[in-house]
Amino acid sequence: MRIGVTLSGGFVKGVAHIGFLKALEYKGLAPSFVCGSSAGAVIGALYCAGYSPDKILEIAKNTSWKKLASPSLKGGLFKLDGLRRELKKLIGEIDLRELRIPFGLVVVNLKTLKAEFKREGSAPDLITASCSIPPLFAPWEVGGKYYVDGGIRNCLPAEMAKAEGVELNICSNANTDLKEFSPKSLINASLRASLAGVIENQERRLPYCDIIVNHRPVENPFDFEAVEEIVESAYGETLKTLEEKRLWL
Repeated sequence: MRIGVTLSGGFVKGVAHIGFLKALEYKGLAPSFVCGSSAGAVIGALYCAGYSPDKILEIAKNTSWKKLASPSLKGGLFKLDGLRRELKKLIGEIDLRELRIPFGLVVVNLKTLKAEFKREGSAPDLITASCSIPPLFAPWEVGGKYYVDGGIRNCLPAEMAKAEGVELNICSNANTDLKEFSPKSLINASLRASLAGVIENQERRLPYCDIIVNHRPVENPFDFEAVEEIVESAYGETLKTLEEKRLWL
């Protein structure tokens, strides 16, 4: 059976995909194709490059804002040049086609405002582009075109896996509703408003998901200190979902 894996965006809460992938391995489920958006593109690409979930967790735990971004004010408050450097160290200057497991990601062309699915091109640049969401992060230039976070239009690109001919598409969703409701909090109100658009564009992709694992809500998607807790929770949630679906090999 050809198994597809789709990983949503979600910034730091996207580390839930590490626990998800570890649970798939535990159950003997090896993906034939992986695709992702934003944080899902980062973790998916590292996995397809040969990094184990445990190694990706180690990388995530040693990551900080200082490593990922620097001040910009041109198209965004920060630019993700640090993320690009880290990716170069981890996977090199390779093309997406060179990854060990077939992989794809989604970006949004800032000029046309259309989502574009990428299966080839500079891996470090396209992964960085898929995470670059203004006004926080500046658009990323690839081949003379400017791209932004794929999650703006498609945060769960499940149709990409189906287009690759997978028979079973298992989707990992890090964007679940926030428990806290504080309408007078600038941060909480902004996060909830942003999440509303993400959830809406993800709901349109649910028909392409044969199984979806929804990870527990994370109140602060920028909290690097919560990485290990998020991963552990996602591992348990994924095992529970797979067992409920009676899916194991």
